[in-house]
Amino acid sequence: MSAPLDRHRDQRQQLLAGVTERLRRLGIPASFGQLTPYYDFYGQIPDGLTGLVVDEPVGPGSMQVTVVAAHRTGESSTDPHLWVREVDLEYDLDGDVYFEVSTLDDAGDGSAVWAPRQLVGSEEGVVDAIRLWHGYRDMLRATPPPPDARRSGRRAKQLAARHTAAGAARVRFAVDESEVPVEFRPALGAHLTDLDHAQLCFQFPRDKTGRYSRSAVVALSGYGVVLGKRGPWLSVRAAGDELVLGVEALIDVNQDHRWDRLPWLWRTSARDTGPEERWQTPSAEHVRPIADLLERNALTDALTLSGVEVDGDLAALLLGYPISYSFARYTETWVRTLYDQLAGCAPWRFAAAFRAWQDERRTAGRTPQHEVALFGLKGLNQQSKPMVALTAEGGVSRLTMIWSASNARLPRALWELPADLG
Repeated sequence: MSAPLDRHRDQRQQLLAGVTERLRRLGIPASFGQLTPYYDFYGQIPDGLTGLVVDEPVGPGSMQVTVVAAHRTGESSTDPHLWVREVDLEYDLDGDVYFEVSTLDDAGDGSAVWAPRQLVGSEEGVVDAIRLWHGYRDMLRATPPPPDARRSGRRAKQLAARHTAAGAARVRFAVDESEVPVEFRPALGAHLTDLDHAQLCFQFPRDKTGRYSRSAVVALSGYGVVLGKRGPWLSVRAAGDELVLGVEALIDVNQDHRWDRLPWLWRTSARDTGPEERWQTPSAEHVRPIADLLERNALTDALTLSGVEVDGDLAALLLGYPISYSFARYTETWVRTLYDQLAGCAPWRFAAAFRAWQDERRTAGRTPQHEVALFGLKGLNQQSKPMVALTAEGGVSRLTMIWSASNARLPRALWELPADLG
């Protein structure tokens, strides 16, 4: 079924002719025709509405311009450029006529897409808005951070602190076994007996100064827990220069630091675990070229050498480009966070990390999911937040940008550079 005809098509085209000519002189192509349906808090545009369409130079977005009838907010308004659209009129042109501009971040699938509308009172204003939008990728591009000259020094300091802590391990037990179901208390006792104090102190997360991370909570083992539900976990926190073991009620999938699948990080019985299982590589020298690229902030090259793909949004951010006009203001924050987080990753471990996560879900009787979050990109104070996620469909690791309201993520010890890799 074809869309209804716009009875003001010819008049709209005539009123937009000046904008079209100004854009032509600037080298910005524009076409007149039926608009992609869009909506905002005012509702949805009428079917068949026509106007100008300017496609994004790189990407699926577009800017659309039409003309509408509007009236001023009132005689007392001190802003001569402030108007309210006549929501009761179906875009007829009876009365004062102004330009309505909308920005679409993607082409859509034929259904209406969200696009807040802006009223503009002059051709110059419309052209200025289009010029800013048309060139936003270059004008609002962030500069990817250069190699951090102090990074190697910080890592050396952290490594020295790890060895010092392991050589004089200070671990305090504050475990209340009554927090654990009776049938799992023998397992708790066995874990406490098997605890490798030196390894625990060596592996515990560090801040940039080399000290124990005060905010870190390391979940070692759960007892009678259900995946994704709060339950009792043997955990460890830092208290000054010592580590304190206790039992806490934690949600396993929400923990950045969860070591139940990596016993060699904290158990004496797993001390002899080989490098293939520990690091997913025969030796540190096998992955030295990748580690060197990460050290130089050559993230794209490091990922490529590891056989890891990235989606379009992350590829843009790695080069400093905004992912879209609507989110351009967050580009600098997202680029900085992306580089900061991936500088400590071990991309050759991604495939094994993804398999471990899928195995955990399968063991718990959960349906497989095709992606799992690694970390957030920050900047947005809302429920659904931008995150970097890992998928490995077909055995090929791929990083993607997702929007999620969940706190679940892949434990860092599965995908970051191992502290003992050297």
